Parts: sequence; structure tokens; C-alpha cells
Amino acid sequence: MIFGRIFILVKGYISIKHTKFYMFINVILLSIIIKHFSRFFSNKIDEKLIVLGAYGGQAFIGNTKYLFKFLNDHSKYKIIWVTKSKYLRDKLNREGYSALYTYSLKTIKVLRKAKFVFLTHGFEDVLPIDFSPKTIVILTWHGTPIKKINVDDRRLLMIKKWGIRFRLKLQFHQYIDYLLSITGGDYERKVLCNAFRIPLKKLIILGYPRNDILFQRDSDFVMKIREFYQIPKKVEKILIYVPTFREDRKFNFPLSNSDLKRLNNLLNEKNYLFLIKAHLYEREINFSGYKNIRLVKKDSDVQELLLISDILITDYSSVIFDYLLKIKPILLFVYDYIFQRLYA
Repeated sequence: MIFGRIFILVKGYISIKHTKFYMFINVILLSIIIKHFSRFFSNKIDEKLIVLGAYGGQAFIGNTKYLFKFLNDHSKYKIIWVTKSKYLRDKLNREGYSALYTYSLKTIKVLRKAKFVFLTHGFEDVLPIDFSPKTIVILTWHGTPIKKINVDDRRLLMIKKWGIRFRLKLQFHQYIDYLLSITGGDYERKVLCNAFRIPLKKLIILGYPRNDILFQRDSDFVMKIREFYQIPKKVEKILIYVPTFREDRKFNFPLSNSDLKRLNNLLNEKNYLFLIKAHLYEREINFSGYKNIRLVKKDSDVQELLLISDILITDYSSVIFDYLLKIKPILLFVYDYIFQRLYA
């Protein structure tokens, strides 16, 4: 589709990627085009059609991934995954699933007639179309609020300003019907409802689908995951470092080279492996000089990494609550605690 090609072209210019111009094209202009264009397609609902997406269409991870697999195995619904990655689309289709490339006419057609749409982050997981009034949009979200739920201020202001002017309905409370959460306390519920500006009745208190894998006890299954991440058999224990997302999108690792060398030597002596899982939206750094310290791909499934690990190191990430289900050690590495308290 022409607007998809325009977007990809603009996205390729790194120098403008974090400018207001890029944000306006990405969030507002593209939404105007797609939303109005989608109205040319029928919105007659297919009661058996479910569409899912995740992480801005960039990865096959999170709650919607595991819900997607569960529904394919245990339901008679037609289940479709939407992604901006043609590689992922082709991979899922080869595996017997149904997947569509985001920027296609067929994707708009299925979104217009879907009975249910499941997201992890918002409309950017699929497309900002004009959903049918009978479509039920469920935001599965991706964590429990330890720190403030931040929405980029510039992006939020832009959505409010231009969204109202063009009646785009891009704010969460304007298009989601339900929010999935694991929070059971009144305070956490209030935090979530305030953050998303939704009434309590729209909050669904259930478990996260992504956590089912943490109860996996099949040794062959666990071994396949270790092999997929190329974990040597001689490795006795795996430590996984999973920091939270930070607004500057920088993966800060406040250890000197000498610290890292000492850590690497200790890990080598113990036959331990230290895996680092940066946030999907953060810029990567290089750890290639250390044999026992490895940076895994940003789009790796953190739930799989949690399953095969023996110790979790994190900070303010709600991955803490996921890992508690394993009843294994958790270390908190909060090197910027003061900054987070003052400014986050």
C-alpha cells in the first residue's frame, strides 16, 4: 500500500526519527489516512474472527503471543496475527498459523470485521483504523505498575491536540473496551484506571497468558529453548538481567570495563552465563568482548529467558512479579534510584 511505503521511507531516515515531524507523520498523518481509508471497507462483523498484534507490530512476544497460540490450539475461531515484519509474517505462515503484513488492504479488511482485537501497547500494534462499533478491543498490557506509567509527553500532547481536531480517537479510553490486568488490590486498580482514563468496570482482573510458560516442567521443552538461545550444555546456572524501559531509550550499564572483566572471570570460574535482555525500544550496546556475558536480541521472548534462568536481576520492571512464580532468587540493581524517585 502506498501509505505503508511512504511511512517506511520516512522511517528509514534516522536523523528525523525522534523529531516532531517524524512523530506527526507516524502518529497523526498516518492515522488520518488509514482511518478515513478504512471506512471504504465493510464493517460487517465476523463473529468468529480474532486479530492480535504486539509491541507496535515489531515482535511476536508478550501476552498476545501466548493468547494467539492458545486460541489456535483450543478454539474454533479464525485467529490472525498482524505484524510490520514480513519475515515474521512468512515464518508464522510457514508454521501453519495465519499472519498478515500490517500495511496491506487485507489487514484493513480483517480489522474492520474482527469481533475481537487484542493488543499489548495500543493501536500501533495493528493499525489505527475506524473499528466497527461491534468490535471489542482488549488491551492486554504488559506489566504491573511499579513505577509511573509513562506516556511520552510530546506524543500525548500531539495526540490530544490533533486527535481532537481530526476526531481520530487515539487515546486509550477512546478505543479500548477492556484492559487486562493481574492487579488484585484496590490501589493498583485505581492507578491503572487513572492512567488509562477508564472506569473500573473495564478492568478485567485475570492472569497474564504469557506466564503459563513459567509453569512448564517438560525437560525436553526447556532444553530446546536453551538450544535455541545457544546456551552451552556445560553452563550450570543462568543469570538474566532485565532492566525496565527508560524514557531516554538508552541502555545504561553503569559498570566499568574492569568491573565487567572481573564479573566475566568470576562467571567463567563458576560456569555461569550472564544474559542481558535490553528493552525492545532501547538502543543496544556491545558486550562481544566478554565470553560469559551475552546480550540477547531485543525481540527475544523474555518469558522463555525467565524459564531457563536461575537468578533474575532487574530494577523497577514488573518482570519481578512474573519471576516470583518460579520461586527463585531476584536481585534488584537500582543504580538510578534517586533519579527515578525525583524525575520518573
